[in-house]
Amino acid sequence: MTGIKCPHCRSSLALDRIGVHFQKFCPAMQTSSAREASVKKFNQLYTHMQSHGRGEMTIEELQVEADRIFLGR
Repeated sequence: MTGIKCPHCRSSLALDRIGVHFQKFCPAMQTSSAREASVKKFNQLYTHMQSHGRGEMTIEELQVEADRIFLGR
């Protein structure tokens, strides 16, 4: 399975582990409110992940969307 880099800590993540990473494991998320906000942003990213799964966008495009959603780029 392909993956992207966490927009916050830049760890490489398999696409099926991104949500859990934001909820529990990202070292850049040190408060519960930061984790909660990140999970809400993940929900926005999920629709793009579905597009990737259907072959409608590349992994590189998915990374750009993740950076845009999480970092405001």
